[in-house]
Amino acid sequence: MKHTENDLWPSDKEILEKIIAHPFSANELEFFTQLRNKMENELAPCKEVHFSEKDNEDGIFLLRDGYDEFIIGTEKDNVPNDYIHVMSLSEALSMNLSNIGFVDRDITLLDWLRERDYKGAMMNHNNAYL
Repeated sequence: MKHTENDLWPSDKEILEKIIAHPFSANELEFFTQLRNKMENELAPCKEVHFSEKDNEDGIFLLRDGYDEFIIGTEKDNVPNDYIHVMSLSEALSMNLSNIGFVDRDITLLDWLRERDYKGAMMNHNNAYL
């Protein structure tokens, strides 16, 4: 068995295995393969940006905190609106962005990522190393 710095939550292991085995697109496979490696082996004590609010029309940002916590939020016109800190990837991906007031259409974070086919994804923006 491969040694990792961090043991993933069972729900995160399950969703990562499912997505990596049957990806929506090549971009999804690349994003989640890299993300899994980071969640298992790369601490982000100063947050890691995976999506910036400046790079999408909805003003959504996605940050990784620590190993496997996530922060989802919005900012438009340089005005921060709100954010939610969740304890796992599976919780983040299932978050309905409409229910938390981030967008005006019924869509989960996973579906939002797929809708844009991961356009604007950043995998080398760990603020601890910049």
